[in-house]
Amino acid sequence: MKAKFGAIVVDGRGKLGGHVFSKNAAGSYMRTKTTPTNPKTIYQTAVRALFAAISVAWSGLTDSARAAWVNAVSEWQQTDIFGDLKKPTGKALFQRLNNQAQSAGWPAVTTVPAKADLPDAPITSAAFDTTLGTLTVAGVDGSTTTRIMYFGTSMLTAGTSFVKNKLRNYASEVGASGSAIDTYAKYVARFGIPTVGSNVYIAVKYVLSSGQASPLQIIKATVS
Repeated sequence: MKAKFGAIVVDGRGKLGGHVFSKNAAGSYMRTKTTPTNPKTIYQTAVRALFAAISVAWSGLTDSARAAWVNAVSEWQQTDIFGDLKKPTGKALFQRLNNQAQSAGWPAVTTVPAKADLPDAPITSAAFDTTLGTLTVAGVDGSTTTRIMYFGTSMLTAGTSFVKNKLRNYASEVGASGSAIDTYAKYVARFGIPTVGSNVYIAVKYVLSSGQASPLQIIKATVS
């Protein structure tokens, strides 16, 4: 549980007892904590195996290499859930960049990278054509120096619009190499064929070889 104090508690995030504290457009709220099932899918197993491998890699670094990561943390600060600027630890920075790089299909990041400009390529639409077997995401970056991580949802109930916690990665490819047919096939392999008019969302994240990643861009897809 994380809380931000003023004259009284002005904001809260995380879990406390049987409750979860969070915030949306309407303000702060509290809900009952639910514990999801753990089916141990091949996707979950792969994520856990990568995290474990990155932890082992950190332990295998020399003292001077670890010191370099520790000294670099001020260059990689991020805002936390309250909007406050926070420094990661050297280990957390190593884990974050390696997790993002390797999840996207890049090699492991062994030395501290320099920050670079991320692509300025907003997606404008996402459309399934179940007859042609295509999923066209318009506006994605086409650079060979960028890998695109594609995320999607299964078919959701009508009216569901908060989907960030429902998105699952189903494809990662170099920006210039993807095709609408491949993207569709990979989506279907993960989620099945969506029905016409169903409520489905697609998201993309751009990842550089350094592990530096853009925020998720989320868009509702049309299914025809």
